[in-house]
Amino acid sequence: MICLQRVIIFVFCSVFITEGRLENEEWKIHMEEKMEEMFLLIERQNTVIEKQSKSIEMQYIEIKNLKSKVQFLESKSGLGIVEDRTDEVNSTINKAEGEVGNVDVKRPMHDAESNKGPMRRFLSPGLAEGHVAFYAYISKDFGGVGVDHVFLYDTVVTNYGNAYSQHSGAFTAPTTGVYAFCYTIYAAGEHVAGESGDYGEVSVQLVHNGAYKGSIHADTEANWEEEMSTGFAILMLQAGDVVLIMSKGAGQGSFHSNESGRWSFAGFQIA
Repeated sequence: MICLQRVIIFVFCSVFITEGRLENEEWKIHMEEKMEEMFLLIERQNTVIEKQSKSIEMQYIEIKNLKSKVQFLESKSGLGIVEDRTDEVNSTINKAEGEVGNVDVKRPMHDAESNKGPMRRFLSPGLAEGHVAFYAYISKDFGGVGVDHVFLYDTVVTNYGNAYSQHSGAFTAPTTGVYAFCYTIYAAGEHVAGESGDYGEVSVQLVHNGAYKGSIHADTEANWEEEMSTGFAILMLQAGDVVLIMSKGAGQGSFHSNESGRWSFAGFQIA
């Protein structure tokens, strides 16, 4: 603006000097030419200012988005996340701010057999937003289900969005939204994993961030008697929330997961 004021003063000075030297008609034509030049100069200055304003606005939007990502990463830093990119994002924010200035689970999930510590996988916010679906099943018959046993569905058929982990048995929501889940169990009426005594019986829970959200039960009381059960739930999840299937107590006997029927876990994002 200071530069623009100097130009205007210069133009008017030139006009008054010219006035004393030219005839009235010549002076009028000369003044009109000078005024036209001045308006063109003002228009160019306004164009430059408008471009700079848009650039500043875009950079502030970028900074806001980056700060949101930093807050998300910092909120997850105490939950055992595998990957931490906070320093990288902070560096990007500092760079962007410099450019602007120059422009004028309550209960830990675990594998009962390995007894490992808390586990959570990092998923970038926005990954496959609105397009997440998975389906996995246990590949073979088994037994020996203990208390708070997290079931690992080791055969992954569909994992669109990479939100399910066959290693932890957990689904981690990549974005906030409404999700649907379905889970099936199959109790055997014979001993298929070296057991003796009682036949298959188990209660399992759908667990969201360590909290109970649903359960199903299957029980066989006689030889060759078999039973399946399926549960379904719709949950509102925040980005980073974890959903898995866990035994309510110790199971009895054996469980089928073969071509006649599978233990399975599936889910998808509704909205």
